[in-house]
Amino acid sequence: MKAGTDSRDFVAVVAGRFLELRGRGTMLSPADLACLEAWERAGVDAATAIRGINEAFRRGGDIRSLRQCRWAVEEERRKAQRGGGAARPEKKEEPPLKEKLAGLGSALEEAARNAEERHAAEAAGEAAAAVRNLADRLDRGSFAAAQKALDEIEKELFARIQKAVPPEDLAALEAEARSQLRGRKLEAAVARRTVRAILTRKLRERFRLPSFAV
Repeated sequence: MKAGTDSRDFVAVVAGRFLELRGRGTMLSPADLACLEAWERAGVDAATAIRGINEAFRRGGDIRSLRQCRWAVEEERRKAQRGGGAARPEKKEEPPLKEKLAGLGSALEEAARNAEERHAAEAAGEAAAAVRNLADRLDRGSFAAAQKALDEIEKELFARIQKAVPPEDLAALEAEARSQLRGRKLEAAVARRTVRAILTRKLRERFRLPSFAV
């Protein structure tokens, strides 16, 4: 599949390619969608992202998450920058785990305050409490354990958020997601997964939900 260069196609194209190579599962996790959004905000084009994903799968390993391809996409991004004469960005020091979790908890609390749907507000508030509880239980360097726990919290949050959206609104969002794939030749299973991934992204935007990736 050829990579699109239109930013409107970025999520659909890159997600579709990853799901094709992974060959299992029904959708991207919210954390993987956050990864896609971070690449798009950073100016990574679809062709670069797909080259990185292809390389990650070429080198083998049991790749279940798009985030496992981040190192390869970053390599491809740096190659593209060097080729275009762009300066390499200075690497920033990562904040401590507890600081990241505290920030995530605060962002979820803000989303709960701003949510108009009561059930969505409750879901975001309970997710914030779960994140803060997680921060109290984890050791300082347990990034892998934290991410696994966060994935579960996020999965539950989005399941509840989807139920909180009025049926007519949800149908409109799904139709908008399908429209982004119009004219693209994707296998039915890949198309369904990609529509779900786009829908999750739209729900994240609607409720101003933060990324759960640490």
